[in-house]
Amino acid sequence: MNFIIIPIIVVCCYMIGEIYKVIFKNKEEIYKLIPILVSIFGGILGVLIYLTCPELISAGNVWNALLIGIVSGEASTGTNQIIKKLRGEEK
Repeated sequence: MNFIIIPIIVVCCYMIGEIYKVIFKNKEEIYKLIPILVSIFGGILGVLIYLTCPELISAGNVWNALLIGIVSGEASTGTNQIIKKLRGEEK
């Protein structure tokens, strides 16, 4: 199985979350929407990749590609938290 696309989706979703933070840097109360945003973006990205190059995502159908994308988007949130903890940043 080819899972190389999963880290790519994670990195893309992480970057979308960081761009969102830069755009809304003075409104920290809407940072709560970032996990939802990256989940949606990951799901859309997973489906788009499946529809354009299905051999890259190793999903049997569109629903599996959607699930892979959503989980990869949520993994970017976890990646953000790991980076924050390693840097010693507090809320």
